[in-house]
Amino acid sequence: QASIAPNAQSTARSPGWQRPGHSKTMGGDGATQFPGQLHDHMTKAGFVFRGGRYFQTTEPVWEKAKRIEKGKKQYAVPAESVEQFLKDEEKMVDARLKRYRDKAGLKGDASDNELEEAPKKKKKEAKVEVEEEAEE
Repeated sequence: QASIAPNAQSTARSPGWQRPGHSKTMGGDGATQFPGQLHDHMTKAGFVFRGGRYFQTTEPVWEKAKRIEKGKKQYAVPAESVEQFLKDEEKMVDARLKRYRDKAGLKGDASDNELEEAPKKKKKEAKVEVEEEAEE
């Protein structure tokens, strides 16, 4: 009778077998590394290739960028060194002051506190003043 179980020798891989698209690295220890573009993506995702395996050691680059952008929206000053922090903080503060001065109708440097024209009052504030003058 014929055996129902598959032949064990037919399913065994030959010693030189390698997955298609993978390249051998690290000498003869049999470690495989993903091909170029995928390996680059893995390293950007925070993985390191050691001893034939990928290990996650850091956070992905895009997560760090997303966190930095979120911090900038909250007026934080992300930096990798003290010097960069001081430089970026000065830029951010100058930009915010300029925007607020433009909104308030001020011109010139921050030391110049003269108003070109008084800012327009909101309707609610104007009504309150009129009512207070009527009561007097």
